[in-house]
Amino acid sequence: MRIRFVLTYPTHHGVADLAEWLRWDNRDRRMPGILAERGVDVELWGLARTPIDTVSALPGIAPYPIRLFAPTDPAIPTRRQTSETMIAAARADPTDLFVLVGSNGGAGYDLFDRVLRPDRRRFAVIIGGDYWSRIVSHAAFVFPETTVQEQALAHPFPRFWRRPVPAARMQRLPKTIDTDRFAPRPAPPRWDVIATSRLTPYKRFVEIAALADRHRVAVIGDGPQAAELRRRYPQVDWLGHVPNAEVPAMLTQARMFLHAGRRDYFPRAIPEAMACGLPVAAFDDRIGTDVIPPDCGLLLRDRDYRARVADLLNQPPRLAAMGVAARAHAVATHGPRSSAVACDLLMALAQ
Repeated sequence: MRIRFVLTYPTHHGVADLAEWLRWDNRDRRMPGILAERGVDVELWGLARTPIDTVSALPGIAPYPIRLFAPTDPAIPTRRQTSETMIAAARADPTDLFVLVGSNGGAGYDLFDRVLRPDRRRFAVIIGGDYWSRIVSHAAFVFPETTVQEQALAHPFPRFWRRPVPAARMQRLPKTIDTDRFAPRPAPPRWDVIATSRLTPYKRFVEIAALADRHRVAVIGDGPQAAELRRRYPQVDWLGHVPNAEVPAMLTQARMFLHAGRRDYFPRAIPEAMACGLPVAAFDDRIGTDVIPPDCGLLLRDRDYRARVADLLNQPPRLAAMGVAARAHAVATHGPRSSAVACDLLMALAQ
């Protein structure tokens, strides 16, 4: 049985350092390892500025090959980058099942248009952000992450031109967090609120800055808006890029976590913060109680977020109880083996 995972966005889309990316321990890296343990011929493919063939060596999981191909045109925006060498490899590989990680990256569109659809190759899609693209309805199976995504895929009205995805072809997929590394650590609180975000448009930096008028607020992350945001909102402690291995130590110096996104359905930063024992707050326009259970944090609205955050910070016992519940939820739901059931399903699809 042969299964090939394909990252539809390049490794350098969010992380410039390839060595840092290779050290990441997340769901994309764990699922192939679980399948390798079960005897599957599995590989992880993607794009990187420098092509490399290597072997994943995460602790506690089976090793497997990683093949990273050079983009054909590295000058175009990363989300649109494709690779001729990856297309040639896909055509030559008698894979039983391709698994596209992400619904709308350029490498995924290119693979679908040039190999999967014309050659009628079987594939699944793991939703990693935007739930919809023209690829999704053609997949043999779809793995959304949230109830909001499931409902939108099954019932696309009023977007009547979208083909619904039947519930029988979907299964919700949790995140995968190293809950030993992302764990509570006793530390004097340095900040009241912390956020993790790439510094780009479509984030809630206005709201974060407003909280910083009354509370100690920090943001982990870098991006094209970094200089502008530092200039516009000097009251925020902009921490810049922090290597993933060092993020837990920063999170545990805060009292609560605020998700900064406007367009995200389930960012990995939320369960990472929960695993560190932080209550999590996010806006309810796209995030629901399946992502943040009521005893683990707050679902906010524009009209009341400042008052509700302040109210929670003023109740240390309630804040502490939410942190304990958040940690328990992350361990039970998003631990290192959280994708094992999905891996069983992929094996069945590949038969």
